[in-house]
Amino acid sequence: MNTQLLEEIGLTKTEIKIYLALLKLGESTTTKIVREAKIHASKVYEFLDKLVQKGLVTYVIKANKKHFTAANPTYLKEFLREKQRLIEEQKKQVDNLIPELGRLRKQKEDQFEFQVYEGLRGIKSFYEKMLSNLKKGDTSYLLGAPKIGNEKLEGYLLDWHERRQKKAVKLKAIYDTDNREYGEVRAKMKHSQVRYFPKYISSPMWIEISKDYVGIGHIKGNNAVLFSIKDTTIARGYLDYFEIIWKASTK
Repeated sequence: MNTQLLEEIGLTKTEIKIYLALLKLGESTTTKIVREAKIHASKVYEFLDKLVQKGLVTYVIKANKKHFTAANPTYLKEFLREKQRLIEEQKKQVDNLIPELGRLRKQKEDQFEFQVYEGLRGIKSFYEKMLSNLKKGDTSYLLGAPKIGNEKLEGYLLDWHERRQKKAVKLKAIYDTDNREYGEVRAKMKHSQVRYFPKYISSPMWIEISKDYVGIGHIKGNNAVLFSIKDTTIARGYLDYFEIIWKASTK
């Protein structure tokens, strides 16, 4: 017999063995149950009590000894209905609990979230988080795009931008002047605007601004690191700087 369904509705393997043994035996003492179900005698009362609580086993006392009987298999439907009633009650309790949990989450949001991503894989991880946080119509801001960053990550970044375009996420990017080769590629992408620093400005680091995230990245040789800060106020401040520089940059 396939007992998988009985497990799926909430019975343990041992409970199933006992229930099936009782169906075969009829009214029985624990000695017969242990022998038929092939379970350890020390556990039989524990699992019988659980089955009694579930309504799948009943008992009578004869000569100061309990005799157990399996409930009619049709009771399994009532067992499921009882589980459904319990789930509905738990749903109501969760509905009442959600506002309280939300207040705790808000308290957490009031704190800075600071993370360090090391290596190229780490930087990719930040970009994945950033993209998942952006919705249609949102804008990703890039301030300063050193050539080395594109040289190390271009294959990944092209795929990232393809997914960004599919989500209709906008891009506003300010590239280093000596990085026009990659900047021009971005400028041809959908939902994208690209400008360049004046020739006298060149930076080995870059800044990503994405809603309430700010990422500050740097690549030197084979070493790469990105510092991420999640805070609405800080992100707003960096975005103000971006807009000032955007007005001073060139197409």
